[in-house]
Amino acid sequence: MHPELHMTRQVYDQICNTIGRRPPESGGILGSSDGGKTIDRFYFDATAKVTGGTYSPDTEVINRVLAHWDAQDILLVGFVHSHPQGYAKPSEGDYRYVKAIMSALNITDDFFMPIVIVNDPPDGKINLYAYTFRTDILLEAQPLGLLEDYAADPILPSLRTHPKCGADIFARVQSCCPQSALRKKTVVVIGCGGSRQFVEELARCGVGRFVLVDGDVVTLSNLATQQAYLCEVGCSKVEVLRDRLLDISPVAEVIAVPRFLDDSFRDELFERVVGSVLQERPTDVLICGCADSFSAQARAAALAMQYGSCYLAAQLYQHGAAAEIYFSYPGVTRGGCARCAMESRYRAYGEGYQNDVGSEGAAIFATSRVNALKGQIALMLLLYRESESSPYHGLLDQVADRNFVMIRMRPDAGNTLHLGIFDEVFSGKELCFFDETVWIPQTPNEDCPLCGGAPDLTALKGTLRDTRVHWRCRHGTE
Repeated sequence: MHPELHMTRQVYDQICNTIGRRPPESGGILGSSDGGKTIDRFYFDATAKVTGGTYSPDTEVINRVLAHWDAQDILLVGFVHSHPQGYAKPSEGDYRYVKAIMSALNITDDFFMPIVIVNDPPDGKINLYAYTFRTDILLEAQPLGLLEDYAADPILPSLRTHPKCGADIFARVQSCCPQSALRKKTVVVIGCGGSRQFVEELARCGVGRFVLVDGDVVTLSNLATQQAYLCEVGCSKVEVLRDRLLDISPVAEVIAVPRFLDDSFRDELFERVVGSVLQERPTDVLICGCADSFSAQARAAALAMQYGSCYLAAQLYQHGAAAEIYFSYPGVTRGGCARCAMESRYRAYGEGYQNDVGSEGAAIFATSRVNALKGQIALMLLLYRESESSPYHGLLDQVADRNFVMIRMRPDAGNTLHLGIFDEVFSGKELCFFDETVWIPQTPNEDCPLCGGAPDLTALKGTLRDTRVHWRCRHGTE
């Protein structure tokens, strides 16, 4: 008997919104949390090496994902990937690869090998052809297309009764968050811990595409400082955030990359993960530096300059007493690059400074406060000159040279953190106490080794040969 392929609607939609939106030869792994009865987990292998006719999995990352799955009693039950039009069956290479996996992991049960045929050009609509390996035998099932009744669906049952729920979700925010604009935007998030609320709320605004980069897992301490839950402890942060985003906006495309933005993450890999939009429409990409690591933050800023993308970064100060946000939009903001705004910090790290300030001692409300303002600024960047009916249409012009923001979240922040700007602005104003925001004018630094004081960051596009090196240059860490 041919085995049946039971797959949740959520997994099917994830396949459509990842593999189905890319050229042939991309793929991922399939998992089951109920002993192999239902495929209810999917990891998209965004960092695989692919060509027009070959797919080579990123084994290092997939092994890490499998370790996370094993800790949650999730079984590896299959491997799914796409083929060019006209090649709806597994190749001989696919057959050898699956046999190697089954042998290495001592898999004796059925192992699913669905083949995806995508449209040309890819648009998220697919045909799914189900195949199963049973020891040395390849079994063929009936081809599965865009069917509403084939899948067990315990996770998102509303998708069946409301197949057009995407439009209903965003109906009440359409006037301020025009969907025609936000659906084409990509938000790249470097660091998915404290930023999680910010990212989830961008999904509630209707942002169409997310790329999540973070190699960390949820820990018990995250429950008090981030939007994390007990059932997620031990899970990859990018995977749990991906699932939450799709639970909010099932029409979104979410790429989860469980890796840190370190020197092993080459620029070429970044390009491949983010996709063609990075070259074709760079200002439709917002790169968000939300990591605890200074090197990751600095690298993210360099990547934004290299590709001509928008950029946003935030830092929470000790005990949550204050916070800062930097943002830029090439050709619009005039306050220089992130390094101009934070040259003293770059210099300090270059001289061996090690940051020992984390989220300890900061109530989660401080993180929420920063996330709320990050969201407003993100919409200013994403919706700039997109729709005159939106209140965010021209807000960026009003703060184009004041692209460094600080928030005072404790009355004594100025004294304890030596931030004189707050006393300078609010001293003597009896109606001010705390929770004020200042938008500080910035001047490009002519000695900046990254931008050279260029007021227009579009001039830097394509000039950094390797952002792993350029963020360190002069007063850097090497």
